[in-house]
Amino acid sequence: MNRDAADAFFKILELSDQLMGSDGCPWDREQTLVSMRESVLEEACEVIEAIDEGDDGHLVEELGDLLYNVIFFCKMAEKERRFETKDPIETMHDKLVYRHPHVFGETQIESAEAVKEQWERLKAAKREKLTDGLPKGMPALLRAYKTAGKIKPSEHQETTAFANEEELGELLWEMVLQARKLGLNPEMALRSQLVKIDSSEI
Repeated sequence: MNRDAADAFFKILELSDQLMGSDGCPWDREQTLVSMRESVLEEACEVIEAIDEGDDGHLVEELGDLLYNVIFFCKMAEKERRFETKDPIETMHDKLVYRHPHVFGETQIESAEAVKEQWERLKAAKREKLTDGLPKGMPALLRAYKTAGKIKPSEHQETTAFANEEELGELLWEMVLQARKLGLNPEMALRSQLVKIDSSEI
């Protein structure tokens, strides 16, 4: 175990308790799980931006912000007597063990691709709908991409109108421009389509 990381994590837990305590920060004490929802999405987007920039200093900062958001949410849940900070950690631990039988069990897997296929099978075993496990707050395009990965390719699927990421980006941009011209919101349109897909038998 990385003792330095554990010590640093414990320090931030103590700091969070102090900030939310009676002698701490009035703003922190007033926050709720609902009021802080957008903060998680914002911080996650900033992490992605830092990765794209290739700036390690910026990435360290943004990962810290995202980590504190997780801790802050846990502390707010404790305050509301919904669950304890240890509960999400223990839940994730158990989930990772369950989804890695090739590491913690007797299953033999040698390739990364096989691991990915096994991961999806284990997730699918507990899924009732195509979009189960995909947050409704996720951007529609990313949610659609993840949903498509759960559908088996069929012969009737049309050939693509693009050959690479750049061409795909251009096509998506043209579609957004056309949607704007027609007064349509592409985000809402795709969300509606996902609802239809989820209610159909695929």
